[in-house]
Amino acid sequence: MKIDIPNGEVQVWWASLEATDSQTEELRRVLSPEETRRAERFRVEAAARRFIAARAALRSVLGRTTGTDPADITFAFGEHGKPRLSGGGPCFNASDTGNFVVVAVTTTEVGIDIELVRSLRRRDRLARRICTKRELDALTRFPEEQRDAALLRLWTCKEAALKAIGTGLPGGARNVEVDLPPHGSPKLVRVLDDPDRWALYSVDLPPNLLCSTVIRGPDWRIVSRQFSIYST
Repeated sequence: MKIDIPNGEVQVWWASLEATDSQTEELRRVLSPEETRRAERFRVEAAARRFIAARAALRSVLGRTTGTDPADITFAFGEHGKPRLSGGGPCFNASDTGNFVVVAVTTTEVGIDIELVRSLRRRDRLARRICTKRELDALTRFPEEQRDAALLRLWTCKEAALKAIGTGLPGGARNVEVDLPPHGSPKLVRVLDDPDRWALYSVDLPPNLLCSTVIRGPDWRIVSRQFSIYST
């Protein structure tokens, strides 16, 4: 059954990637030959299983929103590798972390990123690599025990923005600047030199997950939906 996407709505689907051996084999059947080859190149079995589940999850969501069998979904790719539906249809983007995946689907360009809240062994080094001076100053205003999560939140904002415009991380994390207050929602200050207006939203997920999505244009409604990757 096809699920319509109302104007002004961004549907964010999220799911667990945990799967048994038999479930993984079931999910593998909906992958394309190229995706199957990519899965076989993983040297760590757990990483291969997560890849299979994440790709199957994306296909499941796109199948729901287009009324297409997930195995029949075909992709085309932009200059920097951003995927789109080869036959036309809604815009989408996906991200995974640990054993979770998110897929954003809407009517215009979108990027999404998810991170699991965790301790960062080299937080200061990462911050210097991805942050502008203004962002580094903002991080110092967070209590020490909150700085790992604050930097991860900042990372999701930056990566979602770069994925939305289609460059991904090669576009340069410091080419996106975010206002990150200790209280309140983060806001985009700058996204490369793109003159179009982009909107940043935080997505409500379980407390151990941080998720941001960036969409072209203002005034979007974010609808978060949990789903199972084992039913299409």
